Amino acid sequence: MHRRYALFHAGRGALLLMFTSIFGAFIAGWQGFWVSLPLGLASSSVLAASALRHRGLRIALHDHGIVVERRQGREVTVFDDVDEVWLDLDRTSTPLGAVVFLRGIRLVAHSGEQRFVPVEVTEGEEVARWILLCCSHPLMDEARRAVRDGEVLTFGPVQLDTQGLVIRGARVAWGELSLARLQSGRIAFFRGQTVFPWRTVRLDRVPHPTVLAKLVVERAPRVERDEVWAAWTG
Repeated sequence: MHRRYALFHAGRGALLLMFTSIFGAFIAGWQGFWVSLPLGLASSSVLAASALRHRGLRIALHDHGIVVERRQGREVTVFDDVDEVWLDLDRTSTPLGAVVFLRGIRLVAHSGEQRFVPVEVTEGEEVARWILLCCSHPLMDEARRAVRDGEVLTFGPVQLDTQGLVIRGARVAWGELSLARLQSGRIAFFRGQTVFPWRTVRLDRVPHPTVLAKLVVERAPRVERDEVWAAWTG
């Protein structure tokens, strides 16, 4: 991991600590400051530990695979061997809600072997995009064709077909959705109103989440997109 990315983590932790403490003081004075300080320190320590954990990390992208070098050794993953792609998201709690960061991508081979690719490195977003482009994007045409042919696609707790969605056993037709909102690390589905979600699906709980999100975008009557997740899901 490059030094400037370690400095970025340290700066992010310092800003989080400062924000949490100031917010607590603003809400409840000194009492709020002392209550919120431990939360800020805990969150900052998590970020600092992440920076230390990835010292010496090097990632090389290739047309047909990825090489991850750590102090412990070297791992080579061929994209044709990848069966599933999973996101590893870091949710940091703040007084204003959760802040979501992409921590890494877990690749599951056809054999069942798993490899974790950290993206908390310099140009980490490019690493993530390249993996998704090579491992998930090629599945889109086949997924669209399967749905048109009446097949049911399963993404963990979500099933999707030409008529609608089943999420953890509850079914909704596409026409019954008032809104599908792509948010930080999740997709929120609304029925009738657009204030309280009917169901939410965390993107780190489903395989090939960008394929699922793209199919939802293409079939939901109304879609809103938030933040960086929109760039990955189209």
